[in-house]
Amino acid sequence: MLSEGEKQNTKLVLNELFQLWDKRAKSYGKVLFCSSIAKAPDGKWRNVSTFFQPLHKDEIRSIGVNADYGDFLLVEGTLPLDEAKTALMDVAERGCLQLPGLPEIALHASLYPSGSKYFFNSGSNRYPVFFPYYEFHFGVEQDSKGESPRAPLHHVGLPLFPSGAAAMEHFFSTHIGDDNSYSGWFAAIVPDYRGRIREIRLGTKSVEVEVMCLAGSSPADLIGKVYSRTYSGLDDCADLEFVEGKAKAKIADFPRDLHVAILSRTDGDLIDRRQFLAGSRNITEDLVIDAPEQDLDQMIQMGESDTVEFKRELPPKREEIAIGATAFANRRGGRLFVGVADNSEVVGCRLDKAKETITQILRSYCDPPLDVTIDEVSIRELPVIVITVQEGKDKPYTVKDKGVYIRSGATKRVATRYELDEMYSGKQNAFGL
Repeated sequence: MLSEGEKQNTKLVLNELFQLWDKRAKSYGKVLFCSSIAKAPDGKWRNVSTFFQPLHKDEIRSIGVNADYGDFLLVEGTLPLDEAKTALMDVAERGCLQLPGLPEIALHASLYPSGSKYFFNSGSNRYPVFFPYYEFHFGVEQDSKGESPRAPLHHVGLPLFPSGAAAMEHFFSTHIGDDNSYSGWFAAIVPDYRGRIREIRLGTKSVEVEVMCLAGSSPADLIGKVYSRTYSGLDDCADLEFVEGKAKAKIADFPRDLHVAILSRTDGDLIDRRQFLAGSRNITEDLVIDAPEQDLDQMIQMGESDTVEFKRELPPKREEIAIGATAFANRRGGRLFVGVADNSEVVGCRLDKAKETITQILRSYCDPPLDVTIDEVSIRELPVIVITVQEGKDKPYTVKDKGVYIRSGATKRVATRYELDEMYSGKQNAFGL
């Protein structure tokens, strides 16, 4: 049970959350809730994972998960904003959570004024939202935590999953972590639909930023900020004025460190941001490097990212090349370097008939065919094969017998249901349907 002090702190932080929801209410429709609960050995239901996410007022998505695996239930639905507030306040005041389609459960969870609110940029994929957001993460007491099933889930009328975490990630399009991460997870988020950084194009002497705004917002309401620092120590600061969603700034040279942010002109709020550090293993998404061949070495020094992947050699399992290439095509394109180790060391790769070999691999495994160019270049006096993959116009691209992959940061993963829906939706819109 929460102490009176913990309850008061929780209500205080909830009021901050509600004020942010109210501030952005003009762009919000209903509040999405996704909840999974598990039956404990004592026969009581406990929270495994629950989150609340306001949807954009014009957003259309398929909602209505109701998956009953016996002792593990997953439910998705929507609530009006005021009812979502009431559900959260009930947790603070009464220590219980009641949502449509689920039994009422005891839930003792608290918030702390200086330690429960976190900012995530639009490159994060923890929740099914492509815009930046604040996450209010509750501390859940041990006796309120449900255990995510670690054994396979099966039911005649439902999909098979190897674990509860896999089911939650499939149905709810979350990427919180492993089974332990989902045990008792409880959060509410505050999306900022005023804008997001859609793409950053980095050249030797320039940075171009493209932003995306939904209905009711405009790039004219945003101002961009850029900071870059070169390998030689020179730094540049610039403001960005967006014209038709794009703005460009000159920089001294290809950067070692790059910081980009967009702010609201009205209230100065930070809306979205990106940070790129050379050689970082955690480079965020949406970076496209436009550099001539002589700058490929600098691109390699930046490390693997959403648009760059390294292979020390042509892998024995040839489909790995196809997986990497389709993952780029299903996002915004990218380059795959064969002859470069994971730590950015150029080791070289000598391969007879490289273009023909790789072309044949991609033709054999990728469906539909990809738009790629294959170049053999010399970097640090060693031969490197560069496979440049364009963003696909016929998504999703599939690797035969493997599925649909996407690039996420410096790694690849299987696309979620929500991401597949987005790809198919884009294809329908392209045909005007």
